[in-house]
Amino acid sequence: MSESSEIQNIITDFIDAIRPQYVLAVTIAPFCGCLLTLLAVLYALSTPELRSLLIFKLNVVAVLVALTTGILNGYMNSLGLLEPFASDAPVSLSFTFAFFTLCSPLFYDSILLLRLLAFYPVRSAPLFTLAKVLAVPILVKCGRFVCLSLYLHGYYVSSVKYGPVTDWFQNPYVTSEWALQVIDNMYSCGFFLYKLHVHNSKISKFRSGSTMVSLIRNIFLISCANFVFPTLFNIAQIICITMDQSYLTTTLLLLINGYVSVIGVLGATIFGRTQNDAPKRRGQLLGR
Repeated sequence: MSESSEIQNIITDFIDAIRPQYVLAVTIAPFCGCLLTLLAVLYALSTPELRSLLIFKLNVVAVLVALTTGILNGYMNSLGLLEPFASDAPVSLSFTFAFFTLCSPLFYDSILLLRLLAFYPVRSAPLFTLAKVLAVPILVKCGRFVCLSLYLHGYYVSSVKYGPVTDWFQNPYVTSEWALQVIDNMYSCGFFLYKLHVHNSKISKFRSGSTMVSLIRNIFLISCANFVFPTLFNIAQIICITMDQSYLTTTLLLLINGYVSVIGVLGATIFGRTQNDAPKRRGQLLGR
């Protein structure tokens, strides 16, 4: 009985040891498949003119960054599953994964910042007005970049000395970056939603049933979703990093938050494209 219980304890400990790698690998794989599908749909619905726009290229780069993060995540955790007794992953690989995982949300949020330029075009808006609108998000993003740089520098130095061990728990740099990310999302998305609401109200006075009004309202709802879900994930990350020492929970929330952000941006782009093409298709059917 004692030998049987020892074997059972060994198996249980082994399963507990590889469970984080298994959960991370299995959970993130469907998000990568979803991104590939959305990217294919985006290309199918786009025109050469749309593909030449900066926002389209940035969306494609965001998908590639998210897929690279997923590939790194799958590769590192698969090594832990297939070779559980092998030595730790190389420092360069671990650092690259940490870099993509932590820095990609900053890139995604920078893409969303371009939505504000729809109301303040660079070529026509006064420079002082642009400075007032963009000063806060740019300063916040600079602060986020500084926090990430300090954390990644410390992570690399400690990894070289002691091996690649990621410890999110109560790290001041990561906590500060995530807190700034909440402020960044609240300002950028809140300001965009406010301007969109004002624009929608002006149009509704003259064209209450128009396609433009319906489009703006739908974009408003999508933008609300793009704001609410990432913000909730950010708050959950901060709670976990300050109260829970679970590497699995925090990393899972961080990765899912990044994929939700990219899927939201792609979904808004695809939806806007289909809505813009809808009047043209109706006109062709009516022979106009």
